[in-house]
Amino acid sequence: MTTAPSPILPIGFDEATLQQLTAGLTEQQLLWLSGYLYGRAAAGQPAPATQPGAAVAATAPAGPAQLTILYGSQTGNSKKAATITAEIARQKGLTATVRDMNDYPTRDLKTEQQLLVVVSTQGEGDPPIAAEELHQFLLSARAPKLPELQYAVLALGDKSYLQFCQTGFEFDQRLAELGGKRLLERVDCDVEFEDETRKWAAQVLEVLAKSASAAPAPVAVAAAPAALSGVLPGGLTAPAAVAYTSRNPFQAPLLEKIQLNGRGSTKETYHLEFSLEGSGIQYEAGDALMVQPTNRPALVEEVLQAAHLNASAPVRLESTELDLTSVLTEHLELSVVTRDVLERYAALAPQHGRLREILADKAQLPAYLYGRDVADLLTEFPVELSGQQLAAVLRPLPARAYSIASSLLAHPEEVHLTVGAVRYQAYGRDKHGACSVYQADHLNLGDTARVWVDRNEYFKLPQDGATDIIMVGAGTGVAPFRAFVEERAETGAAGRNWLVFGNPHFTTDFLYQTEWQQHLKKGTLDRLDVAFSRDQEQKVYIQHRLLEQGRRLYDQLENGAYFYVCGDKTRMAADVQRALLTVIGQESGLGEEYAAEYLKKLKKSRRFLEDVY
Repeated sequence: MTTAPSPILPIGFDEATLQQLTAGLTEQQLLWLSGYLYGRAAAGQPAPATQPGAAVAATAPAGPAQLTILYGSQTGNSKKAATITAEIARQKGLTATVRDMNDYPTRDLKTEQQLLVVVSTQGEGDPPIAAEELHQFLLSARAPKLPELQYAVLALGDKSYLQFCQTGFEFDQRLAELGGKRLLERVDCDVEFEDETRKWAAQVLEVLAKSASAAPAPVAVAAAPAALSGVLPGGLTAPAAVAYTSRNPFQAPLLEKIQLNGRGSTKETYHLEFSLEGSGIQYEAGDALMVQPTNRPALVEEVLQAAHLNASAPVRLESTELDLTSVLTEHLELSVVTRDVLERYAALAPQHGRLREILADKAQLPAYLYGRDVADLLTEFPVELSGQQLAAVLRPLPARAYSIASSLLAHPEEVHLTVGAVRYQAYGRDKHGACSVYQADHLNLGDTARVWVDRNEYFKLPQDGATDIIMVGAGTGVAPFRAFVEERAETGAAGRNWLVFGNPHFTTDFLYQTEWQQHLKKGTLDRLDVAFSRDQEQKVYIQHRLLEQGRRLYDQLENGAYFYVCGDKTRMAADVQRALLTVIGQESGLGEEYAAEYLKKLKKSRRFLEDVY
């Protein structure tokens, strides 16, 4: 493949500098910037200096207060929402600046006059790493009074967690306590957030637009990674592809499905390969693939029987009328009961006082919900209801995100996943993970799955290929690291790749063993440490391997290595973080406080990165 010749640049410029200054700008932003700079040149005005990663902004005339759109994101969703809001602001003639909480000086808060906050919540109520410092400052006694502030909050979360949108709630409440005045009531978004974001942004910006007297000015948008359809790995440009989303998924044919565990394993892990041929879909190592499942026919039948409903009863969803079986199979969540579902169901069942007791007991509610599905709820608390009422109670069937286990450079027009089938028994019935078992049992070679890419901006390889990486994962948490190693092998990255992997047994659970051995031989994997917890009397986990290699680990961190963790958040990731703190404290000789501050800096500089669930 030939590449276009480099343009002839004016004296004082070089291509590397220009690429650095514009790295990550979307096609739309580049077009706007080129027109803006041309306009300044035609008017005889110098262009403002920019720094790599800085916001691209037009100088606005003195006028109404500057609007800041501040986001705190873990995987990039809040940044997407902030960018959507910024575009709507531009359309309404408002000047705005988009800023990342990770890089936001807390002292700037007291100077804000118009502030839109977009922030996600991680797990059970935790702020994203990028928002931790500002969140802590805001809730502290050091936070300033903000009587001049007008603000609004958009909270992103997942209703399957009890502390839904807790971080957004805390930002909203605290800004009000400090004297800020709400422009609009807080909006809490579930997993599907884009439509809600547009509605919220249109409403709050309409309020601001009515009071704005300045002429329309370009919106300032923080430098963002290139759109998936605009840039191929290696920096090659491509024509814009179709935007595949939850409303327009790509039908990806299944090319391969291999069970990775050996006979006798307690685990059931599959390697799946999907074709992206003809889609134009692009992804990077570290991104996730969204897979839209359907519910198992057996579970649909159990729900129909428990509700005593006719399978062909008509149900209207939005503007479409379907039979109840189709609605339960393709559109509504059946395998999980969440708090909001329980609340809506309780409203239809006033005769069941026990439901209200369960909802009121916040400490015990998680234990009640764990392992229960919709058939359990209908059986335990029977209520006479119609198919339309049942549909109104249940939540939409969400897609599930899977860390991509392949490099697009190594596997053009393909995407690979590592999926652990979830099966268990609870309340006298067999239970199944909605999407994992959909892929394990119901997808056969040649079948198509509805998929789209979800960009994870904060779980990416270092831009400098000479940087070392340390990858720590257990079970299916190894998936993104297969992609990382493939990508670094294809690009010839000089940095060392160290993998620490854990699973129960060597003989049955060493996922991708042959591939890791081949990478070791080629030198594309510098080191592999494994922990097979059940192969000896005393259990050994990946955190133990990190402690054993403490000196090596600390030396590589001191030399700029990136540290990645993928897998179970509650146990594995917490244990790994504790081990890392121990290593830093011991190897530095400076103890616990120094280790805590060291880790905080790693997170702040995005050299400690997690993809946990």
